[in-house]
Amino acid sequence: GRGTGRRGVMGEARVDVARVGCGEGCVAVITIRRPGALNALTFDMIRALSKAFREIREDPPEISESVRAVVLTGCGRAFSSGIDLSAAAEVFGGSESDLTNDVVHQMEALDCPIIGAINGAAVTAGFEIALACDVLVASPEAFFMDTHCKFGIMPGWGLSQKLPRLIGVNRAREVAFTSRKVSATEAERWGLVNRVVSGEKLVNTAIEIGQRIAKNQQTTVKNYKKVLSDGYALAFGEAREMERRVAWQYYREMDPKHFERLRRFIQSRSASRKPASKL
Repeated sequence: GRGTGRRGVMGEARVDVARVGCGEGCVAVITIRRPGALNALTFDMIRALSKAFREIREDPPEISESVRAVVLTGCGRAFSSGIDLSAAAEVFGGSESDLTNDVVHQMEALDCPIIGAINGAAVTAGFEIALACDVLVASPEAFFMDTHCKFGIMPGWGLSQKLPRLIGVNRAREVAFTSRKVSATEAERWGLVNRVVSGEKLVNTAIEIGQRIAKNQQTTVKNYKKVLSDGYALAFGEAREMERRVAWQYYREMDPKHFERLRRFIQSRSASRKPASKL
Protein backbone atom coordinates (compact mmCIF):
# COMPACT_ATOMS: atom_id res chain seq x y z
CA GLY A 1 0.00 0.00 0.00
CA ARG A 2 0.96 3.65 -0.18
CA GLY A 3 3.05 4.87 2.67
CA THR A 4 3.75 8.37 3.94
CA GLY A 5 2.76 11.29 1.75
CA ARG A 6 3.40 14.99 1.37
CA ARG A 7 1.28 17.51 -0.48
CA GLY A 8 2.15 20.80 -2.06
CA VAL A 9 -1.33 22.37 -2.04
CA MET A 10 -2.33 25.27 -4.29
CA GLY A 11 -6.13 25.28 -4.31
CA GLU A 12 -7.22 22.70 -6.86
CA ALA A 13 -3.68 22.38 -8.21
CA ARG A 14 -1.15 20.37 -6.26
CA VAL A 15 1.67 17.86 -6.43
CA ASP A 16 1.27 14.76 -4.26
CA VAL A 17 4.14 12.59 -3.06
CA ALA A 18 3.59 9.13 -1.57
CA ARG A 19 6.06 6.39 -0.63
CA VAL A 20 5.16 2.82 -1.48
CA GLY A 21 6.51 -0.42 -0.01
CA CYS A 22 9.01 1.10 2.40
CA GLY A 23 11.32 -1.47 3.92
CA GLU A 24 14.31 -2.61 1.93
CA GLY A 25 13.78 0.44 -0.20
CA CYS A 26 10.64 2.17 -1.33
CA VAL A 27 9.28 3.74 -4.48
CA ALA A 28 8.16 7.36 -4.35
CA VAL A 29 5.03 8.12 -6.39
CA ILE A 30 4.69 11.74 -7.51
CA THR A 31 1.31 12.77 -8.96
CA ILE A 32 0.62 15.99 -10.85
CA ARG A 33 -2.89 16.87 -9.71
CA ARG A 34 -4.83 19.54 -11.60
CA PRO A 35 -7.27 17.37 -13.55
CA GLY A 36 -9.73 20.15 -14.34
CA ALA A 37 -7.04 21.84 -16.45
CA LEU A 38 -5.48 18.63 -17.85
CA ASN A 39 -2.62 19.09 -15.37
CA ALA A 40 -1.46 22.29 -17.07
CA LEU A 41 1.45 23.68 -15.07
CA THR A 42 1.39 27.03 -13.31
CA PHE A 43 4.62 28.50 -11.94
CA ASP A 44 3.61 27.37 -8.44
CA MET A 45 3.11 23.82 -9.71
CA ILE A 46 6.50 23.82 -11.43
CA ARG A 47 8.07 24.95 -8.16
CA ALA A 48 6.20 22.26 -6.23
CA LEU A 49 7.22 19.56 -8.71
CA SER A 50 10.84 20.72 -8.63
CA LYS A 51 10.72 20.70 -4.83
CA ALA A 52 9.35 17.14 -4.77
CA PHE A 53 12.34 15.83 -6.72
CA ARG A 54 14.78 18.05 -4.85
CA GLU A 55 13.54 16.85 -1.45
CA ILE A 56 13.97 13.21 -2.44
CA ARG A 57 17.55 13.97 -3.48
CA GLU A 58 18.30 16.14 -0.43
CA ASP A 59 16.58 14.02 2.23
CA PRO A 60 18.76 12.88 5.13
CA PRO A 61 20.67 9.69 4.16
CA GLU A 62 18.50 7.35 6.20
CA ILE A 63 15.47 8.56 4.20
CA SER A 64 16.91 9.18 0.74
CA GLU A 65 18.57 5.77 0.68
CA SER A 66 15.16 4.21 1.20
CA VAL A 67 13.82 5.82 -2.01
CA ARG A 68 15.25 3.68 -4.78
CA ALA A 69 13.00 4.67 -7.66
CA VAL A 70 10.41 7.33 -8.45
CA VAL A 71 7.16 6.98 -10.40
CA LEU A 72 5.80 10.17 -11.98
CA THR A 73 2.22 10.30 -13.23
CA GLY A 74 -0.74 12.63 -13.73
CA CYS A 75 -4.26 12.66 -12.31
CA GLY A 76 -7.25 12.29 -14.61
CA ARG A 77 -7.15 12.33 -18.41
CA ALA A 78 -3.70 13.90 -18.81
CA PHE A 79 -0.12 13.38 -17.75
CA SER A 80 0.43 17.10 -18.30
CA SER A 81 -0.84 19.36 -21.06
CA GLY A 82 2.20 21.59 -20.59
CA ILE A 83 2.60 25.12 -19.30
CA ASP A 84 -0.63 26.92 -18.44
CA LEU A 85 -0.53 29.58 -21.17
CA SER A 86 -2.26 32.05 -18.86
CA ALA A 87 0.85 31.78 -16.65
CA ALA A 88 3.35 31.70 -19.53
CA ALA A 89 4.65 35.22 -18.91
CA GLU A 90 5.57 34.31 -15.33
CA VAL A 91 7.13 30.97 -16.31
CA PHE A 92 9.14 32.22 -19.28
CA GLY A 93 10.02 35.45 -17.50
CA GLY A 94 12.00 33.60 -14.86
CA SER A 95 15.78 33.46 -14.58
CA GLU A 96 17.76 31.09 -16.80
CA SER A 97 20.09 30.44 -13.86
CA ASP A 98 17.28 29.42 -11.48
CA LEU A 99 17.95 25.69 -11.47
CA THR A 100 16.24 25.27 -8.09
CA ASN A 101 12.87 25.60 -9.80
CA ASP A 102 13.88 23.94 -13.07
CA VAL A 103 11.92 20.69 -12.84
CA VAL A 104 13.80 18.89 -15.63
CA HIS A 105 17.14 19.86 -14.09
CA GLN A 106 15.96 18.48 -10.73
CA MET A 107 14.80 15.25 -12.39
CA GLU A 108 18.09 14.81 -14.23
CA ALA A 109 20.03 15.48 -11.01
CA LEU A 110 18.24 12.65 -9.20
CA ASP A 111 20.51 9.61 -8.97
CA CYS A 112 17.75 6.99 -8.74
CA PRO A 113 15.70 5.99 -11.81
CA ILE A 114 12.42 7.73 -12.66
CA ILE A 115 9.59 5.76 -14.28
CA GLY A 116 7.05 7.87 -16.12
CA ALA A 117 3.49 6.46 -16.01
CA ILE A 118 1.97 8.36 -18.93
CA ASN A 119 -1.79 8.20 -18.35
CA GLY A 120 -2.93 10.63 -21.05
CA ALA A 121 -1.81 13.76 -22.89
CA ALA A 122 1.88 14.64 -22.57
CA VAL A 123 2.02 17.93 -24.45
CA THR A 124 4.99 20.25 -25.02
CA ALA A 125 6.40 20.90 -21.50
CA GLY A 126 4.57 17.74 -20.40
CA PHE A 127 6.35 15.91 -23.23
CA GLU A 128 9.69 17.30 -22.04
CA ILE A 129 9.01 16.20 -18.46
CA ALA A 130 8.17 12.71 -19.77
CA LEU A 131 11.49 12.64 -21.65
CA ALA A 132 13.31 13.41 -18.38
CA CYS A 133 12.18 10.00 -17.08
CA ASP A 134 14.43 6.95 -17.45
CA VAL A 135 11.64 4.50 -18.33
CA LEU A 136 8.23 5.26 -19.86
CA VAL A 137 5.08 3.15 -19.49
CA ALA A 138 1.95 4.42 -21.22
CA SER A 139 -1.75 3.69 -21.23
CA PRO A 140 -3.57 3.24 -24.57
CA GLU A 141 -5.12 6.70 -24.04
CA ALA A 142 -1.73 8.39 -23.78
CA PHE A 143 -0.30 10.52 -26.53
CA PHE A 144 2.64 12.84 -27.02
CA MET A 145 2.51 16.20 -28.78
CA ASP A 146 4.99 19.02 -29.40
CA THR A 147 3.14 22.32 -29.92
CA HIS A 148 6.13 24.67 -29.71
CA CYS A 149 5.76 25.62 -33.39
CA LYS A 150 2.00 26.08 -33.03
CA PHE A 151 2.33 28.64 -30.23
CA GLY A 152 5.62 30.28 -31.23
CA ILE A 153 7.80 29.19 -28.30
CA MET A 154 11.11 27.35 -28.20
CA PRO A 155 11.87 24.15 -26.26
CA GLY A 156 14.20 24.63 -23.32
CA TRP A 157 13.85 21.39 -21.37
CA GLY A 158 15.56 19.08 -23.87
CA LEU A 159 12.86 18.13 -26.37
CA SER A 160 14.76 19.25 -29.48
CA GLN A 161 17.82 17.23 -28.46
CA LYS A 162 16.40 14.15 -26.75
CA LEU A 163 13.60 13.26 -29.17
CA PRO A 164 15.81 12.87 -32.31
CA ARG A 165 18.16 10.62 -30.36
CA LEU A 166 15.25 8.42 -29.29
CA ILE A 167 13.15 8.16 -32.45
CA GLY A 168 15.39 9.47 -35.26
CA VAL A 169 15.81 13.00 -36.55
CA ASN A 170 13.28 12.83 -39.41
CA ARG A 171 10.50 11.55 -37.16
CA ALA A 172 11.37 14.25 -34.61
CA ARG A 173 11.20 16.89 -37.34
CA GLU A 174 7.74 15.75 -38.37
CA VAL A 175 6.50 15.71 -34.77
CA ALA A 176 7.92 19.19 -34.11
CA PHE A 177 7.01 20.94 -37.36
CA THR A 178 3.45 19.57 -37.66
CA SER A 179 2.53 19.54 -33.93
CA ARG A 180 0.76 16.23 -34.55
CA LYS A 181 -0.15 13.65 -31.94
CA VAL A 182 1.98 10.55 -31.45
CA SER A 183 -0.24 7.78 -30.07
CA ALA A 184 0.92 5.37 -27.38
CA THR A 185 1.01 2.54 -29.94
CA GLU A 186 3.14 4.58 -32.33
CA ALA A 187 5.39 5.74 -29.49
CA GLU A 188 5.98 2.12 -28.46
CA ARG A 189 6.77 1.13 -32.05
CA TRP A 190 9.25 3.99 -32.33
CA GLY A 191 10.97 3.07 -29.07
CA LEU A 192 9.81 6.19 -27.25
CA VAL A 193 7.92 4.21 -24.58
CA ASN A 194 8.95 0.87 -23.11
CA ARG A 195 5.48 -0.66 -23.08
CA VAL A 196 1.77 0.08 -23.27
CA VAL A 197 -0.51 -1.33 -20.56
CA SER A 198 -4.15 -0.76 -19.64
CA GLY A 199 -4.97 2.37 -17.67
CA GLU A 200 -6.05 0.28 -14.67
CA LYS A 201 -2.62 -1.39 -14.52
CA LEU A 202 -0.50 1.64 -15.44
CA VAL A 203 0.65 3.00 -12.08
CA ASN A 204 0.99 -0.47 -10.53
CA THR A 205 3.11 -1.59 -13.51
CA ALA A 206 5.37 1.44 -13.03
CA ILE A 207 5.60 0.73 -9.29
CA GLU A 208 6.49 -2.92 -10.01
CA ILE A 209 9.33 -1.76 -12.28
CA GLY A 210 10.49 0.51 -9.47
CA GLN A 211 10.34 -2.34 -6.96
CA ARG A 212 12.44 -4.55 -9.23
CA ILE A 213 15.00 -1.75 -9.42
CA ALA A 214 14.87 -1.41 -5.61
CA LYS A 215 15.95 -5.06 -5.20
CA ASN A 216 19.19 -4.52 -7.11
CA GLN A 217 22.56 -3.25 -5.86
CA GLN A 218 21.89 0.47 -5.43
CA THR A 219 25.42 1.81 -5.83
CA THR A 220 25.60 0.04 -9.17
CA VAL A 221 22.14 1.25 -10.22
CA LYS A 222 23.14 4.86 -9.49
CA ASN A 223 26.51 4.54 -11.23
CA TYR A 224 24.90 2.79 -14.21
CA LYS A 225 22.30 5.58 -14.52
CA LYS A 226 25.06 8.19 -14.48
CA VAL A 227 27.12 6.35 -17.11
CA LEU A 228 24.07 6.01 -19.37
CA SER A 229 23.11 9.67 -18.93
CA ASP A 230 26.65 11.04 -19.31
CA GLY A 231 27.43 8.78 -22.27
CA TYR A 232 24.23 9.84 -24.01
CA ALA A 233 25.67 13.35 -24.33
CA LEU A 234 28.96 12.20 -25.88
CA ALA A 235 30.10 10.92 -29.23
CA PHE A 236 30.28 7.10 -29.25
CA GLY A 237 34.08 6.88 -28.98
CA GLU A 238 34.19 9.32 -26.07
CA ALA A 239 31.29 7.50 -24.42
CA ARG A 240 33.04 4.13 -24.64
CA GLU A 241 36.19 5.60 -23.12
CA MET A 242 34.14 7.21 -20.34
CA GLU A 243 32.39 3.88 -19.63
CA ARG A 244 35.74 2.04 -19.44
CA ARG A 245 37.21 4.70 -17.12
CA VAL A 246 34.20 4.67 -14.76
CA ALA A 247 34.11 0.85 -14.68
CA TRP A 248 37.76 0.48 -13.71
CA GLN A 249 37.44 3.21 -11.07
CA TYR A 250 34.41 1.36 -9.70
CA TYR A 251 36.29 -1.97 -9.62
CA ARG A 252 39.25 -0.38 -7.81
CA GLU A 253 36.92 0.90 -5.09
CA MET A 254 34.96 -2.34 -4.66
CA ASP A 255 35.11 -4.09 -1.32
CA PRO A 256 36.89 -7.48 -1.70
CA LYS A 257 33.99 -8.96 0.29
CA HIS A 258 31.72 -8.09 -2.62
CA PHE A 259 33.62 -10.48 -4.89
CA GLU A 260 33.30 -13.17 -2.23
CA ARG A 261 29.53 -12.58 -2.05
CA LEU A 262 29.36 -12.91 -5.84
CA ARG A 263 31.27 -16.19 -5.69
CA ARG A 264 28.95 -17.61 -3.02
CA PHE A 265 25.88 -16.46 -4.97
CA ILE A 266 27.05 -18.28 -8.11
CA GLN A 267 27.89 -21.40 -6.09
CA SER A 268 24.46 -21.43 -4.45
CA ARG A 269 22.75 -21.10 -7.84
CA SER A 270 24.85 -23.91 -9.27
CA ALA A 271 24.04 -26.16 -6.33
CA SER A 272 20.29 -25.56 -6.62
CA ARG A 273 20.09 -25.85 -10.41
CA LYS A 274 18.46 -29.02 -11.68
CA PRO A 275 20.46 -31.17 -14.11
CA ALA A 276 19.62 -30.46 -17.73
CA SER A 277 17.27 -33.04 -19.20
CA LYS A 278 18.65 -35.19 -21.95
CA LEU A 279 16.67 -35.60 -25.14
